[in-house]
Amino acid sequence: MSVGTLSARPASITVEDLIDVGFTSEQIEKLSELKACYPFVEYVEYATHWQRLLFLKWRFDNGDLQRD
Repeated sequence: MSVGTLSARPASITVEDLIDVGFTSEQIEKLSELKACYPFVEYVEYATHWQRLLFLKWRFDNGDLQRD
């Protein structure tokens, strides 16, 4: 993934997207079961963390932060 393709919100993948790239119905079912194991709160924490990282990258790109 190139830096230019980063966005503030992770892409939402649909069942149709999975079928289009070659996942079988059994694989999609297992992914759905795995997804159900993780509460919504974890996604919110991930999204918040992702936005913070994007903000830090923006600050670094604009010269506000420097590497030590």
